[in-house]
Amino acid sequence: MRRRFEVSCALLLLLLLLGGCRLRRPDGVLPPKKMEAVLYDYHLAQAVVMELPREERYTRDAYMDWCFAKNGITREDFDNSLVWYTRYPKELAEIYRRLGERLDKEYDKASRSLQQMEKNSTFLVSSGDSVDLWYLNRVNILNTSVYMKRLTFSFPSDTTFHVSDTLVWSIAHTFVSPFDSVPQSAYLELSIYYNDSVSATDTLLLGSGRTILTLTTDSLIPMTRISGSVNYMDPSDNRSSMLLLSDVSLLRYHRKEVLSTAAPAELGADDGSGGGDVE
Repeated sequence: MRRRFEVSCALLLLLLLLGGCRLRRPDGVLPPKKMEAVLYDYHLAQAVVMELPREERYTRDAYMDWCFAKNGITREDFDNSLVWYTRYPKELAEIYRRLGERLDKEYDKASRSLQQMEKNSTFLVSSGDSVDLWYLNRVNILNTSVYMKRLTFSFPSDTTFHVSDTLVWSIAHTFVSPFDSVPQSAYLELSIYYNDSVSATDTLLLGSGRTILTLTTDSLIPMTRISGSVNYMDPSDNRSSMLLLSDVSLLRYHRKEVLSTAAPAELGADDGSGGGDVE
């Protein structure tokens, strides 16, 4: 009986010692799972900044602030937590091990998505008189996040493009906001690039509806690239506000169809919201 009591006391003492050796985080230091999530967004934001043109690097702080705001912390919370974790390399190494596994999964997922996109975009080489060139999602949501405030596309021309082709970019747009008094707008731009010049048309969206931009290529100079963008603008910087883009299409008409079929009626549906060509 006494022997059993001594063994029980020894086990209890061992458990107390092991419990006393457990690493305790001070108040204000992010737990490992939270720190992992913040570091993921932090490194993602840094990667985006490094890809920006040099003249736009000044926006670095905005990307970092987005990272902290998304995770509900302050820059000070992050700095203090990072200092603490660097004092315990094993804890930090474990976080980065899990982070590496997550990045590998995200990379594989992105690679598969890119392959699917390339597979779906094979219709760009179609030689028909009218072709829908749009290869991105037909429905898009934009908000004030630095990663979601802009929709862009760009692709090179090929042998299926002819001089005097007409492009028709059509978008249905709906502004959504819990604050009716906050003005929302978006800037649309469609451009055709040549070797030494650019032709473009643009417009400003100030309400919900449908907008059509039309642009005709030069009749003498072959084009090299087509690009366009939608930039969402909301001075309130409220994440509850957003711009919904739907039923997006980018039609290319060869000249003979524009002149001889019902295409002109569709081109005339711009309702005055699209801009004119500019050199």
